[in-house]
Amino acid sequence: MKKLLRNDAFQYLSLSVLLTLGIYAIDAAKGLIVAETVYVTFLQVLDIIIAVSIFIGLFQVWVKPPTIVKWLGKGSGWKGFALVCTFPILMGGSLFTVFPLLKTLRDKGARQGAIASFITAWGGKAPLLPLETKFLGWPFALVRLAFVVLFAFLMGLLMDWIYDKSRPSIEEKGA
Repeated sequence: MKKLLRNDAFQYLSLSVLLTLGIYAIDAAKGLIVAETVYVTFLQVLDIIIAVSIFIGLFQVWVKPPTIVKWLGKGSGWKGFALVCTFPILMGGSLFTVFPLLKTLRDKGARQGAIASFITAWGGKAPLLPLETKFLGWPFALVRLAFVVLFAFLMGLLMDWIYDKSRPSIEEKGA
């Protein structure tokens, strides 16, 4: 029971249920709207959650830690930064897809800077380029993408620097 109470998903779910019940207690009509919205949203993302879970499971089995360390670990150097500063821009998907993937990458040996660069570059969203260029124009889109890559690179370097600098003090505290 204690393990369940410490589980983040259980805590978020409990808080959501309590908030919905609180809103229902104050205004039943609004409470029903909240409950219906939650239900519809859950059904909309359920297929994404299932697909991502399968993908992450396959990734866990097929991609071995040495491969992740080679491409995204401490010794990957510039090729690792180039990969995580550009490839995620090409990815589509939602938050439901990227964070479980990043946790798996980190667990398999990707360095903190690679994770930070990946998250930053993922915001580039190349699949949305046609829409962006239609409304904002090519110059805006290209400059924004250039900044995404630049800041993904800088974010990774900064995260590695901060993590490497703070790591000895964290280990000393644990000893």
